[in-house]
Amino acid sequence: MAVKQVRQLEQGEPPVDGHPAGPASPPSGPWRPQTVHLPDWDQLESKATAKGAADAKSPGFDSITLKTQGYEPPHLLVLDAQRQRTIDDLHAQLARQEHSARAARAAHGKRAEAVSEDYVRTRAVHEVARGRVEGLEIGPSQWPGDGKPSSIALGGGWREALRSWGVPFLLLLVLLSIEVPIYYATFLNWGETTIMTYALALGAIFVFVFGPHMYGRKFREWEEFRGRRRHSERKGEDERSPRRRGLAGRPVILFLIPVIWLAAIGAVASLRLLLIGDVTYIDADGNEQRVPSAIDGWGLIPTVILVTALMIFTALIATELGRRMGNPNDRALKEHRAHLRRTSQALAAAQARQEECDSYAMELDHYLATIDQSRERYTTQIEGGYDHVETIYMDALISGIEDPKASLFGPSVLDRHQRRRHDPNQSDT
Repeated sequence: MAVKQVRQLEQGEPPVDGHPAGPASPPSGPWRPQTVHLPDWDQLESKATAKGAADAKSPGFDSITLKTQGYEPPHLLVLDAQRQRTIDDLHAQLARQEHSARAARAAHGKRAEAVSEDYVRTRAVHEVARGRVEGLEIGPSQWPGDGKPSSIALGGGWREALRSWGVPFLLLLVLLSIEVPIYYATFLNWGETTIMTYALALGAIFVFVFGPHMYGRKFREWEEFRGRRRHSERKGEDERSPRRRGLAGRPVILFLIPVIWLAAIGAVASLRLLLIGDVTYIDADGNEQRVPSAIDGWGLIPTVILVTALMIFTALIATELGRRMGNPNDRALKEHRAHLRRTSQALAAAQARQEECDSYAMELDHYLATIDQSRERYTTQIEGGYDHVETIYMDALISGIEDPKASLFGPSVLDRHQRRRHDPNQSDT
């Protein structure tokens, strides 16, 4: 769809609405590492203190037992078992998370590729749309026309509009000030009332003035289409022609309309010559008077030329005014500006998805790169924590023995136990 939109924008076609929503996120959301829960050291220390005091009061324990070569309090072995189980659980949890992180990185790689392709396509559509809008805003028309940027008609101010449309508009007003009384006089004998006479006159003005104005707009569209097609042929570009609308897409009808208008102008001009001379009115004294005919004063041929030329010139001025005001690039600029706003929103969403994917990929890479350091750090914390718990237990155990010399043997027992724990090959001394 994005390639089609780029092609449409390059050809100057009105873009089709709709943008790809982008790759969907995983249904369960992005993977995140679970929190590593360490033992509650305060609780273990309080239990060790209580256990040490209780073991010191047990019947089978005294200072002689403590002094025995190779003796270790049983609770130290229990703490060792807890320590090892905690470390094993930690390593198992980190191993599962490492496996999940590698699987998430593999799955994310495919999604990141889709997100990157979507971002590139969306940016290409946005760049073409922005270039098209800039070309219509700041550059003159590339095809036959007034040589003004389309933004002049949309936002160039009333001075630019007056400069472009003022002269034909003033000429048309002058001609209408002449044509309206003539139309009124022409249809005066046809209308049963004044309102009907005005209605017939306004209908003729609409056909022979506003009709050419709208025709000029369609003629300008046809000019733009023809100029764009010839421009593409000169550059050797094989581009599909943009879609033409209305009469601009039917050049045969577009060129038959002036012929029909000329015939209608001739008929109305003949009607004027026949009816204007028969116009009568009632003067202030109540007498019926006849309006002098222009043919009586000027002659038949000059009057025919004058009446016909006046209608033709009015139609031409109305056509030129419509051609100047009917720049199809104005409509194209409005459509492309709206499309640019939509593509800007789509580009912002695609850029946000791209940044999110990049951040998530960096997070996964950092986690996998530091998993070994994390394992060692947590293991060291557990080892140090249980060593401290063992020290608290031995302090409570020795404190409960009523032998001042027991404190001399407590550190050696703890030291021997911890050396066996951290170095199984260490011999007793």
